[in-house]
Amino acid sequence: MKEELLPMNPVNFAKMAHGDPAGLVEMAFDYFNETRRLMTGWMAMLEAGNFNRLRDDLHRCKGGASLFGLERIVSLLGDCESPHLLEKQGFDIAAFERELSAAEIAVVGMAEAVC
Repeated sequence: MKEELLPMNPVNFAKMAHGDPAGLVEMAFDYFNETRRLMTGWMAMLEAGNFNRLRDDLHRCKGGASLFGLERIVSLLGDCESPHLLEKQGFDIAAFERELSAAEIAVVGMAEAVC
């Protein structure tokens, strides 16, 4: 993951808001909540070797992160899409959790500034 990336790119976030930042913030928190719900099964998937299902979950999370300008999450998850990378290297759920929390904090800051 590239360190110069932002947890949330405010320019991209504002573009996606189309004049309704409060609505996009609400959608972002739906994304955060759904992602955390999915995360509850990831360790079991890793332990069971269910890499296809985990890869599908991570791909969906990447799509949502892209929508909200969550650059670091997109980068982190993009690194997992190479064939067999999850099988060889696993997935650092704790690192993902840290990035998800950083993105939430950034979205809260944006919401406080514009809503």
